[in-house]
Amino acid sequence: MALTIQTSITPPGAAILDNPATILALATAHGELTPGGGTPIAITIPNIADDQTGLSFELRANNTEFRFTGGTLKLTLRQEVHISNALSPCARAVWLQHENKHVQDNERVMARMDAELRADAIFAFILIRPTWQSFAVMGKPKDVIRERIQEVFTRLTATAATRQDTLKEYRSVEQQIKIRCGHTVGQNLRLGAYGQGVDMIQLSLNNHPPTLLPLLKVDGVFGARTDARVREFQKNNKLTVDGVVGKDTRAALGL
Repeated sequence: MALTIQTSITPPGAAILDNPATILALATAHGELTPGGGTPIAITIPNIADDQTGLSFELRANNTEFRFTGGTLKLTLRQEVHISNALSPCARAVWLQHENKHVQDNERVMARMDAELRADAIFAFILIRPTWQSFAVMGKPKDVIRERIQEVFTRLTATAATRQDTLKEYRSVEQQIKIRCGHTVGQNLRLGAYGQGVDMIQLSLNNHPPTLLPLLKVDGVFGARTDARVREFQKNNKLTVDGVVGKDTRAALGL
């Protein structure tokens, strides 16, 4: 029998801000802890929903046996990103970048679900190479299918999360927070500056096309590319082209 597995992804949308106790409870419930043993302050929760209404089965032997006859199984990924409201807005933005890596990993898992399910012995026994099965032995087919989908999906997402949540990654996030969020917004920012004020400049520059230069990476570091983009913006807006984001440039950027 032919089986078609259709997958779709529902965007996670904006992060949900929760108190630290809620984040810890969610992480504990999902068996997720930080590599260094600290308290979790952000978590991505993937959920897979299956639509079996397109599957068809036939019964025999006084309705004690079943066999799959065809149809389409649809899988949908929905995700929630929870971040602690105890963090500053800047720190939340950095952690959201980390959690978005999990979001993308889970989307890649969805692309693997077809092959993984076909390789699952019990799933294949019911849908891929269907034979007559006893309800008494196998149980209700749709319940078994749902169970196998959850088992495979959980295994794949857990493996992906473990690869992403390393001590190196967490230290990188902490370093980014120090660089991007550890300084107040200065009145005059130029090449070599860093901190939250540079974040705001980079975001604003990216929102002020046109430009012949590529969009900036919002990393809070005033490097050569940010300097070039500032100078181009100043030239386009008839400002003094000095690479310094002072009063006039800041006003033109809407800061």
